[in-house]
Amino acid sequence: MIQRKTAWALAALLLIPASGRASDSCGHDQAAQQPKNQQPGKPGEKPADKANEHRAPKYWWIDPESRAELGITDAQSAAVEDVWQKSAPKLREGRAQLEKLEDALSEMIRSDAPETTVIAQIEKVEAMRAELSKARAIMIYRMNKVLKPEQREKVKAKMERRDRDGGRRDPLPR
Repeated sequence: MIQRKTAWALAALLLIPASGRASDSCGHDQAAQQPKNQQPGKPGEKPADKANEHRAPKYWWIDPESRAELGITDAQSAAVEDVWQKSAPKLREGRAQLEKLEDALSEMIRSDAPETTVIAQIEKVEAMRAELSKARAIMIYRMNKVLKPEQREKVKAKMERRDRDGGRRDPLPR
């Protein structure tokens, strides 16, 4: 039982960005890809207001500070990014489908739809939820394969600290 909880905790931790900021449309930290002395945006453009500057997540496999803390190499960072890039679109699409199915279910319940119709919709919702959970677990498994055991432990500890400190926990990418 403890092993299962630990595995799921690690799985959740690997997907979650290192900070509680919302992602851009690609799920990347654009500021982390900019040189430190250059402001994000186009040359000559005024810097974005400070409130919006801190919205993109710093994924642990991209963020230089997290990479140094975790001992993530350039090759590991690229490999984890590849797993993310291949998995995230499917997870985002599935999440959108799940939200539509849940909205339809809520409407059916509000409109007092026949029980058989509601049950059929519940089955669709739960099937989509299971599909998303499976896809996410596979993604995390593939990310784990890139890391050394001690790195996985460091990621787990880092995410547990963040969660204790009130960090955002978003199990599926948006």
